[in-house]
Amino acid sequence: MVRRTLSMSAAIVFATFYSTIGKADDGIVVHEQSAFELFEGREESRISPAPNQEDAAVAPTEKDYSIQTSSISTRRMFNNAGVAGGLADEDIPLCLDIKAPPARLQTQSKYRSDDFSKSAIDGEALATRDKTVQPIRDSIRLLTNVAYAQSSSSAVMQARADCVLRNLDRWATEKSLTDMRSTDAYLTRDRWISEIALALNYVSKRVELTSERKELYSTWLGAIARDTIDAYSLRLGPKSKTNNHRYWAGLSVAAVGFVVDDQDLKQWGKASFEIGACQVDDRGFLPAELARGERALEYHVYALRPLAAILKLAVDNGEPIQPKCLGGYERLTAQTRDSLKDTTAFEQVAGLRQTTNIRESSYSDALKLSELKVF
Repeated sequence: MVRRTLSMSAAIVFATFYSTIGKADDGIVVHEQSAFELFEGREESRISPAPNQEDAAVAPTEKDYSIQTSSISTRRMFNNAGVAGGLADEDIPLCLDIKAPPARLQTQSKYRSDDFSKSAIDGEALATRDKTVQPIRDSIRLLTNVAYAQSSSSAVMQARADCVLRNLDRWATEKSLTDMRSTDAYLTRDRWISEIALALNYVSKRVELTSERKELYSTWLGAIARDTIDAYSLRLGPKSKTNNHRYWAGLSVAAVGFVVDDQDLKQWGKASFEIGACQVDDRGFLPAELARGERALEYHVYALRPLAAILKLAVDNGEPIQPKCLGGYERLTAQTRDSLKDTTAFEQVAGLRQTTNIRESSYSDALKLSELKVF
């Protein structure tokens, strides 16, 4: 796990600073920037591996592998002087009242409707979509940053866990993300529920869930998980049932399954892993993700992440799985790792120069590739 350390004094300093900024009814406001920016104010390093690049000599200090336009994104904050800056990890507060995501959501795809590969983004559609989904991303990132922040003080660690649970109690009561009104909303929710359920799984190892909380989360997250299964079984198209969307759905359902101890949900997560791993060809490619054209490599990284997380989730909870096609997963991991260093293989197979504008920092600690140990 990527570790963060927080001292009690730093938390108090942050709380003092935070209280001078102000709080609106719809969340904490920092000079018209979202509260999320308080946690992710660092410059992002990026990679764009491609042969014969003129600026290839300028090496980034850290490789980032998450897809920028579909992730829980990172933004910067501005301090009172108007100078860009960010709070250090140790200054993450002990707790915040985090705005609950809405119960109902209807969004449309950010991709151009005339692009079969779904690799070309429609700028207007993206802007419209972001107005709706960015506040949700912000809330989830606030939650996961509190959940995974580390301290040498057991009291601080327990306070953080309690904070996460109190926020999730409210989200559950408000039925956050239970009513998806479009295909894009369903597909988008999978990533968010994965983040939420993994954070809940993590903090519940520090603070035992009461029977009341177990029932509350089972009602809320269990309903979402079953709705996800129904959507992929009955309503979503054939591509989504077999490509990266299904793997993220599998992770979200499996993570909920471990929280509420539901074997059927865990099994659906395992089956989702197998759907992905069994598609990997002899060279280590996923055919569905190769169809993404110039973003094929990006989407191999994006597809690999939930597959790796499903395996790790099971191991961490003492229930390692023995899925079919584990060799396919291993080939996918090796090919993706090697191609991030040299994109030639992907460019030959996909037939297009690969565009990789990707960031690792848009994922919570539990989903970072360094934590998943795939590379």
